[in-house]
Amino acid sequence: MRLSRLFILLVSALLTGAAAFGATDEKNCLPLKLDKESLAFKGGERLVFTIHYKWGLINADVAQATLRMDSTVFNGRSCYHGSLKGKIQKVYESVFKLKEDFDCWFTTDDFKPMRFSRDCREGNYWCTNLYTYKSDHIEALVNNSRKGEFTVELPLDKCTYDVASLFFMVRNMDITRLKAGGRYPMSYACDHKVRVIYFKYYGVENKKISGKGTIRCHKFGFEVPKGEAFDGDDSLYAWFSDDGNRVPVYFVAPLRIGQVRGRLNDATGLRHPFTSVVE
Repeated sequence: MRLSRLFILLVSALLTGAAAFGATDEKNCLPLKLDKESLAFKGGERLVFTIHYKWGLINADVAQATLRMDSTVFNGRSCYHGSLKGKIQKVYESVFKLKEDFDCWFTTDDFKPMRFSRDCREGNYWCTNLYTYKSDHIEALVNNSRKGEFTVELPLDKCTYDVASLFFMVRNMDITRLKAGGRYPMSYACDHKVRVIYFKYYGVENKKISGKGTIRCHKFGFEVPKGEAFDGDDSLYAWFSDDGNRVPVYFVAPLRIGQVRGRLNDATGLRHPFTSVVE
C-alpha cells in the first residue's frame, strides 16, 4: 500500500489521484471565487487531521497530517505559504516508515503560484520535487530513488496548480456554479506530470465527526486511479464544512487492501466563524 498517495489525496480532495493525463485548457479550470472578502483561509490557520486505517483485525489511527497557512514574502512579493506535513505515528514506525511534506507559495494579490516543494520518504522509497514557476512553464527538478535526479519543463496556464496550492483553491470553489450530481475536471502538477482529476458534487449533507459533533457539509466525490493502491471501482469522498472556511472535516478512500479515513482533529486560526456545527 502506498501511504504517500493517501497524503496526496488529502491535499486536493483532500487529496488527489490521477484520473487522466494530458495538457490543460480552460475546460479544466475550477469555478473559483477568490475575492479577498470571501477567501476561505488566512495566514495563521492550522488544521490537524487524524488518519485511520481499517483492514481485517487492524482498526486504528495510524498517522497524522497537519496543514498550515502562513503569510510571508517570497522574491519580494507578498505571498501565502501553505504546507502539509504527514507522518506515521511512532508506535508504527518500527513496522513502516513514512514522511510526506508539501510546501507551496503563491501571491496574496492574484494567487499566482511561485514555488512548490515535496519531500517524500516511504519505506525504502524517497522522492523530492522542486518547482520554479516561469511565465509560461514550470521548471521541475525531480529526484527519486528509482530514476535519480532529472529536470523537466511542465506546461503552465491559469488552470494549473501544484498539488499543494490546489488544496487551497478547492476550498474557494464557487458552489453556486456547481450542480448536484455534476462531474467536473481540475488540473494539477505533481512529480514530472500534469494531471487531471474529475470530481462530483453531491450537495449539502450532515456528517457526524468523532469529537466534533454533527457538521453541515458540502460532499464531493473524487475519482481515484486503478493501480497498486486503489481498485479504481469507487471514489474518494470528502466533506467540507458549509461555512466560509470550507474546512475538510472528513474523507474516506477505498483501497485494494482495507480502507483509509481522515477526520479533522483540530482547527485554529480560521478566517471565518465555524458556523457549520449542527446543534
